[in-house]
Amino acid sequence: MKSKVSRIILGCFDLFLAVGAIYNGLIMVSGKWWDGEWPTVWIGRVPFTSWFWPGVIAIVVYGLGNLIAAYYSFSKRESGWIPSGGMGIFFFLSLLLSIKVLGEGYLATFMFIILSGIQMILTIIVTISYFIGREKVIT
Repeated sequence: MKSKVSRIILGCFDLFLAVGAIYNGLIMVSGKWWDGEWPTVWIGRVPFTSWFWPGVIAIVVYGLGNLIAAYYSFSKRESGWIPSGGMGIFFFLSLLLSIKVLGEGYLATFMFIILSGIQMILTIIVTISYFIGREKVIT
């Protein structure tokens, strides 16, 4: 039972990350920010000339990736936690790379590092509860 609850929590968190990535990706693609245009000073250090392609990457890689992870978390497959763990690790590593490329971290970067850490911790909890539940069935 604990395994099912932890998988549902992980799936909901994956879904939360997917919706956030898709929403923010759509905002980047549209070029509109809360009070005008996206800051051009941020884009000056990356190999893009506009926010369009970073928005597409956010939608496809992080949005769809986390939607797939949520689907597998909600499924009853034995290894449903693997895509969530992969997305958490990939998100974390891409954030570290962004700090390296930009030469500094922003408040949002550190908040995203925390979110990727939560995703990885939830994946570890699901993995542990899966193997503990499996042990009881085998013995």
